[in-house]
Amino acid sequence: MRNECEKVIDYFNNQLTDVEEKEFEKHLETCGDCQEELAELRALTEDLAFASEPVNPPEGMKGRVLDAVFAEEKLNETVDKGSEQAEHREDSSVVAFEPRKDRSEQGLQPRKTKKPWILRGLAAALILSLAGNLYAVMNEDETASEGPVEEPETPIQSTDQVTTKVQLQGTTDAQATASMIQQEQGGLLTLQAESLEQLEGEEVYQVWLIEGETPHRAGTFVANENGAGAVAYAMDQLPEGTDWNAVAISKEPDATSQAPRGEVILQAEL
Repeated sequence: MRNECEKVIDYFNNQLTDVEEKEFEKHLETCGDCQEELAELRALTEDLAFASEPVNPPEGMKGRVLDAVFAEEKLNETVDKGSEQAEHREDSSVVAFEPRKDRSEQGLQPRKTKKPWILRGLAAALILSLAGNLYAVMNEDETASEGPVEEPETPIQSTDQVTTKVQLQGTTDAQATASMIQQEQGGLLTLQAESLEQLEGEEVYQVWLIEGETPHRAGTFVANENGAGAVAYAMDQLPEGTDWNAVAISKEPDATSQAPRGEVILQAEL
């Protein structure tokens, strides 16, 4: 059966069973050495920054760490013995200094010396704590890397084609160019005009697509201070499959005209 003092590391790491934990806590009430070691363990680890939730280290890691600690201690003891033997072989002419007086002879309280197993326990606890957190971070990275990767959406490629382009003519200095563009989403009418007269009040320029003698509204615009204006009109708003005969621009008193009420200033056949 293990000595109760040997359970302090497992108690600190919550590795004891419920029965063992109660027995150790009862022992802890009367054992000053265990109380001191437990306090030192908590002081050493209270400021450690943990990168993730605690996890159990891989099986066998605890044994390997403790074996490494004990092997290092054994090596240190061998080195110390070799040093002592070398000191005995030194020349006897070396002057020996008077040893320091014991603290009790100086009227002082003797120093408390930590037991070797306490130091080994502290080192093992720190190593296990750091190893556990490193293991958790590595697992977290692997889990994240195994998640599904969403492929970026491929943008819709649109190929536009100009099917008709005409120059509108009129009796004024104004000029305009109209283009019928076929897109995958449908037809588009674009019109650019320049040297237009300035409008007054609610006046607007209205574009018309003409089927026989029937005009259809195809966009409304106003001119800027330089007399330039433009419109882009989606033709899916018009009757599908219509054979358009002409395109025209009129100056209307307002934007509510359903048929030309003002002067047609520019037009062209399609």
